[in-house]
Amino acid sequence: MRKIHYIGGLPRSGSTLLTNILLQNPKFATTATSSLLDFLLQVRDNWNKLEGHKVYEEGQDKWAVIRAIMQNYHKTDKEVIFDKNRGWSTHIEFIEKATNEPARVIACVRNLEDICSSFEKLFRKNRADGEIHGEFSNPKMKTIDGRIGVWTSDEGVIGRPYVSILDTIQRGLGDRILFFPYEQWSSNPDFWFKKLYDFVGEEYYQHDFTNIEQTIRENDAGYGWGSDLHEIKTGKLRPAASEAIQVIGRDWSMKLHDTEFWKKKNEKKSII
Repeated sequence: MRKIHYIGGLPRSGSTLLTNILLQNPKFATTATSSLLDFLLQVRDNWNKLEGHKVYEEGQDKWAVIRAIMQNYHKTDKEVIFDKNRGWSTHIEFIEKATNEPARVIACVRNLEDICSSFEKLFRKNRADGEIHGEFSNPKMKTIDGRIGVWTSDEGVIGRPYVSILDTIQRGLGDRILFFPYEQWSSNPDFWFKKLYDFVGEEYYQHDFTNIEQTIRENDAGYGWGSDLHEIKTGKLRPAASEAIQVIGRDWSMKLHDTEFWKKKNEKKSII
Protein backbone atom coordinates (compact mmCIF):
# COMPACT_ATOMS: atom_id res chain seq x y z
CA MET A 1 0.00 0.00 0.00
CA ARG A 2 1.28 3.43 -0.91
CA LYS A 3 2.16 5.90 1.82
CA ILE A 4 1.08 9.47 1.16
CA HIS A 5 2.58 12.40 3.03
CA TYR A 6 1.16 15.88 2.72
CA ILE A 7 2.82 19.23 2.02
CA GLY A 8 0.85 22.39 2.72
CA GLY A 9 1.54 25.76 4.28
CA LEU A 10 1.98 29.29 2.95
CA PRO A 11 2.91 30.48 -0.55
CA ARG A 12 6.45 31.63 -1.46
CA SER A 13 7.79 29.52 1.41
CA GLY A 14 10.00 26.97 -0.31
CA SER A 15 7.56 24.15 -1.05
CA THR A 16 8.68 23.80 -4.69
CA LEU A 17 12.30 23.72 -3.58
CA LEU A 18 11.42 21.15 -0.92
CA THR A 19 9.64 18.81 -3.35
CA ASN A 20 12.56 18.92 -5.78
CA ILE A 21 15.08 18.11 -3.04
CA LEU A 22 12.92 15.26 -1.69
CA LEU A 23 12.84 13.82 -5.19
CA GLN A 24 16.54 12.99 -4.83
CA ASN A 25 15.46 10.08 -2.66
CA PRO A 26 14.89 7.19 -5.12
CA LYS A 27 12.07 5.85 -2.94
CA PHE A 28 10.04 9.07 -3.19
CA ALA A 29 7.67 10.62 -5.68
CA THR A 30 6.63 14.25 -5.24
CA THR A 31 4.07 16.42 -6.98
CA ALA A 32 3.63 19.95 -8.18
CA THR A 33 0.48 21.59 -6.80
CA SER A 34 -1.90 18.65 -6.83
CA SER A 35 -5.65 18.43 -7.42
CA LEU A 36 -6.00 15.26 -5.36
CA LEU A 37 -7.48 17.01 -2.31
CA ASP A 38 -9.92 19.05 -4.40
CA PHE A 39 -11.05 15.91 -6.22
CA LEU A 40 -11.55 13.98 -2.99
CA LEU A 41 -13.57 16.81 -1.46
CA GLN A 42 -15.78 16.84 -4.56
CA VAL A 43 -16.43 13.12 -4.12
CA ARG A 44 -17.25 13.60 -0.44
CA ASP A 45 -19.49 16.62 -0.93
CA ASN A 46 -21.39 15.36 -3.97
CA TRP A 47 -21.72 11.68 -3.13
CA ASN A 48 -25.33 11.85 -1.96
CA LYS A 49 -26.34 14.21 -4.77
CA LEU A 50 -25.95 11.41 -7.31
CA GLU A 51 -29.15 9.48 -7.99
CA GLY A 52 -27.55 6.07 -7.68
CA HIS A 53 -25.89 6.88 -4.37
CA LYS A 54 -29.02 8.02 -2.58
CA VAL A 55 -29.90 4.41 -1.82
CA TYR A 56 -26.65 3.86 0.10
CA GLU A 57 -26.35 4.59 3.75
CA GLU A 58 -23.90 7.35 4.65
CA GLY A 59 -20.45 6.05 5.44
CA GLN A 60 -18.49 3.03 4.41
CA ASP A 61 -19.02 2.97 0.65
CA LYS A 62 -18.11 6.60 0.12
CA TRP A 63 -14.96 6.43 2.22
CA ALA A 64 -13.87 3.17 0.57
CA VAL A 65 -14.02 4.95 -2.79
CA ILE A 66 -12.08 7.92 -1.42
CA ARG A 67 -9.38 5.60 -0.07
CA ALA A 68 -9.19 3.79 -3.42
CA ILE A 69 -8.75 7.10 -5.26
CA MET A 70 -5.96 8.13 -2.91
CA GLN A 71 -4.13 4.87 -3.57
CA ASN A 72 -4.44 5.11 -7.35
CA TYR A 73 -4.39 8.83 -8.14
CA HIS A 74 -0.66 9.33 -8.70
CA LYS A 75 0.94 7.93 -11.84
CA THR A 76 4.12 6.51 -10.31
CA ASP A 77 5.60 3.18 -9.26
CA LYS A 78 7.02 4.70 -6.05
CA GLU A 79 5.47 3.60 -2.78
CA VAL A 80 6.04 6.89 -0.90
CA ILE A 81 4.41 10.03 -2.30
CA PHE A 82 4.57 13.63 -1.10
CA ASP A 83 1.44 15.37 -2.37
CA LYS A 84 1.53 19.19 -2.36
CA ASN A 85 -1.59 21.30 -1.83
CA ARG A 86 -1.94 24.20 0.61
CA GLY A 87 -5.35 22.85 1.60
CA TRP A 88 -3.90 19.80 3.33
CA SER A 89 -2.99 21.97 6.33
CA THR A 90 -6.69 22.69 6.80
CA HIS A 91 -8.20 19.25 6.28
CA ILE A 92 -6.53 17.21 9.02
CA GLU A 93 -9.75 15.51 10.13
CA PHE A 94 -10.59 14.61 6.53
CA ILE A 95 -7.19 12.96 6.02
CA GLU A 96 -7.59 10.93 9.20
CA LYS A 97 -11.09 9.75 8.34
CA ALA A 98 -10.03 8.86 4.80
CA THR A 99 -6.91 6.92 5.84
CA ASN A 100 -7.76 5.72 9.35
CA GLU A 101 -4.30 6.95 10.34
CA PRO A 102 -2.91 10.02 12.12
CA ALA A 103 -2.24 12.81 9.63
CA ARG A 104 1.27 14.14 9.14
CA VAL A 105 1.31 17.47 7.27
CA ILE A 106 4.47 19.42 6.47
CA ALA A 107 3.56 23.11 6.54
CA CYS A 108 6.05 25.28 4.65
CA VAL A 109 6.17 28.69 6.31
CA ARG A 110 8.24 31.86 6.14
CA ASN A 111 8.45 35.30 7.72
CA LEU A 112 5.43 37.17 6.38
CA GLU A 113 7.37 40.28 5.41
CA ASP A 114 9.54 38.08 3.19
CA ILE A 115 6.51 36.40 1.60
CA CYS A 116 5.07 39.82 0.74
CA SER A 117 8.47 40.96 -0.51
CA SER A 118 8.70 37.90 -2.75
CA PHE A 119 5.23 38.54 -4.21
CA GLU A 120 6.06 42.21 -4.73
CA LYS A 121 9.25 41.37 -6.62
CA LEU A 122 7.33 38.94 -8.83
CA PHE A 123 4.59 41.51 -9.39
CA ARG A 124 7.06 44.12 -10.57
CA LYS A 125 8.88 41.71 -12.86
CA ASN A 126 5.72 40.28 -14.39
CA ARG A 127 4.14 43.71 -14.84
CA ALA A 128 7.25 44.86 -16.71
CA ASP A 129 6.93 41.77 -18.91
CA GLY A 130 3.19 42.37 -19.45
CA GLU A 131 2.34 39.09 -17.74
CA ILE A 132 0.01 40.27 -14.96
CA HIS A 133 -3.66 39.46 -15.43
CA GLY A 134 -6.74 38.16 -13.63
CA GLU A 135 -7.21 39.08 -9.97
CA PHE A 136 -3.71 40.52 -9.80
CA SER A 137 -4.65 43.39 -12.10
CA ASN A 138 -7.54 44.70 -9.96
CA PRO A 139 -7.63 48.41 -9.04
CA LYS A 140 -6.82 47.80 -5.37
CA MET A 141 -3.33 46.70 -6.36
CA LYS A 142 -2.09 50.00 -7.79
CA THR A 143 0.15 50.65 -4.77
CA ILE A 144 2.30 48.56 -2.44
CA ASP A 145 -0.16 49.29 0.36
CA GLY A 146 -3.03 48.04 -1.78
CA ARG A 147 -1.22 44.94 -2.94
CA ILE A 148 -0.15 43.87 0.54
CA GLY A 149 -3.68 44.59 1.77
CA VAL A 150 -5.14 42.29 -0.88
CA TRP A 151 -2.57 39.54 -0.38
CA THR A 152 -2.91 39.48 3.42
CA SER A 153 -6.70 39.81 3.64
CA ASP A 154 -8.60 36.82 5.00
CA GLU A 155 -9.40 35.72 1.43
CA GLY A 156 -6.03 36.74 -0.02
CA VAL A 157 -3.33 34.50 -1.40
CA ILE A 158 -1.40 34.80 1.90
CA GLY A 159 -4.18 35.53 4.37
CA ARG A 160 -6.42 32.60 3.49
CA PRO A 161 -3.88 29.81 4.20
CA TYR A 162 -2.54 31.78 7.18
CA VAL A 163 -5.98 31.92 8.83
CA SER A 164 -6.72 28.29 7.89
CA ILE A 165 -3.55 26.99 9.52
CA LEU A 166 -4.16 29.13 12.60
CA ASP A 167 -7.65 27.62 12.84
CA THR A 168 -6.15 24.12 12.64
CA ILE A 169 -3.88 24.97 15.57
CA GLN A 170 -6.78 26.40 17.55
CA ARG A 171 -8.75 23.19 16.93
CA GLY A 172 -6.03 21.37 18.87
CA LEU A 173 -4.46 19.63 15.88
CA GLY A 174 -1.04 21.26 15.99
CA ASP A 175 0.73 17.98 16.75
CA ARG A 176 -0.20 16.76 13.25
CA ILE A 177 1.74 19.59 11.62
CA LEU A 178 5.47 20.03 11.20
CA PHE A 179 6.15 23.71 10.56
CA PHE A 180 9.03 23.87 8.10
CA PRO A 181 10.39 27.46 8.17
CA TYR A 182 12.13 28.36 4.93
CA GLU A 183 14.67 30.75 6.45
CA GLN A 184 15.73 28.09 8.94
CA TRP A 185 15.86 24.91 6.86
CA SER A 186 17.63 26.64 3.95
CA SER A 187 20.39 27.60 6.41
CA ASN A 188 20.57 24.27 8.25
CA PRO A 189 19.15 21.65 5.89
CA ASP A 190 20.61 18.51 7.50
CA PHE A 191 18.98 19.28 10.85
CA TRP A 192 15.61 20.11 9.35
CA PHE A 193 15.47 17.24 6.87
CA LYS A 194 16.27 14.77 9.65
CA LYS A 195 13.40 16.33 11.57
CA LEU A 196 11.11 15.94 8.55
CA TYR A 197 12.05 12.28 8.04
CA ASP A 198 11.47 11.55 11.72
CA PHE A 199 8.10 13.30 11.59
CA VAL A 200 6.79 11.26 8.64
CA GLY A 201 8.42 8.04 9.84
CA GLU A 202 10.73 7.41 6.89
CA GLU A 203 14.32 6.17 6.93
CA TYR A 204 16.69 9.10 6.54
CA TYR A 205 18.33 9.69 3.18
CA GLN A 206 21.35 11.95 2.82
CA HIS A 207 20.38 14.57 0.29
CA ASP A 208 22.87 16.49 -1.82
CA PHE A 209 22.23 20.13 -0.95
CA THR A 210 25.04 21.26 -3.25
CA ASN A 211 23.54 19.85 -6.44
CA ILE A 212 19.84 20.72 -6.57
CA GLU A 213 18.00 20.23 -9.85
CA GLN A 214 14.47 21.24 -10.81
CA THR A 215 12.40 18.31 -12.00
CA ILE A 216 8.99 19.34 -10.67
CA ARG A 217 7.52 22.27 -12.63
CA GLU A 218 4.16 24.04 -12.84
CA ASN A 219 2.24 26.03 -15.44
CA ASP A 220 2.50 29.42 -13.73
CA ALA A 221 0.19 31.17 -16.21
CA GLY A 222 -2.71 29.31 -14.63
CA TYR A 223 -2.25 31.32 -11.42
CA GLY A 224 -2.66 34.74 -13.06
CA TRP A 225 1.07 35.43 -13.01
CA GLY A 226 3.66 35.07 -15.69
CA SER A 227 6.67 32.80 -15.49
CA ASP A 228 9.04 32.28 -12.54
CA LEU A 229 6.35 31.75 -9.89
CA HIS A 230 7.63 28.24 -9.21
CA GLU A 231 11.17 28.47 -10.54
CA ILE A 232 13.86 27.48 -8.04
CA LYS A 233 17.55 28.28 -7.85
CA THR A 234 19.44 25.17 -8.85
CA GLY A 235 22.92 24.12 -7.78
CA LYS A 236 23.95 24.75 -4.19
CA LEU A 237 21.27 25.47 -1.61
CA ARG A 238 21.43 29.10 -0.54
CA PRO A 239 20.13 30.45 2.77
CA ALA A 240 16.98 32.51 2.32
CA ALA A 241 17.98 36.18 2.53
CA SER A 242 15.54 38.89 3.58
CA GLU A 243 15.00 41.83 1.21
CA ALA A 244 11.79 43.01 2.82
CA ILE A 245 12.98 46.46 3.92
CA GLN A 246 14.42 47.21 0.48
CA VAL A 247 11.34 45.93 -1.39
CA ILE A 248 8.25 46.77 0.69
CA GLY A 249 9.74 49.37 3.04
CA ARG A 250 10.52 49.52 6.73
CA ASP A 251 6.93 50.34 7.83
CA TRP A 252 5.43 47.24 6.24
CA SER A 253 8.35 45.09 7.34
CA MET A 254 7.85 46.14 10.95
CA LYS A 255 4.08 45.75 10.73
CA LEU A 256 4.31 42.21 9.38
CA HIS A 257 7.19 41.16 11.60
CA ASP A 258 6.40 38.93 14.56
CA THR A 259 3.02 37.76 13.22
CA GLU A 260 4.25 34.19 12.77
CA PHE A 261 2.14 32.23 15.26
CA TRP A 262 4.19 29.06 14.61
CA LYS A 263 7.21 30.67 16.28
CA LYS A 264 5.49 31.01 19.61
CA LYS A 265 2.30 29.75 21.14
CA ASN A 266 0.27 32.91 20.96
CA GLU A 267 -3.18 33.64 19.62
CA LYS A 268 -2.80 36.28 16.95
CA LYS A 269 -6.10 36.51 15.11
CA SER A 270 -5.06 38.24 11.89
CA ILE A 271 -2.04 39.37 9.96
CA ILE A 272 -2.67 43.12 10.00
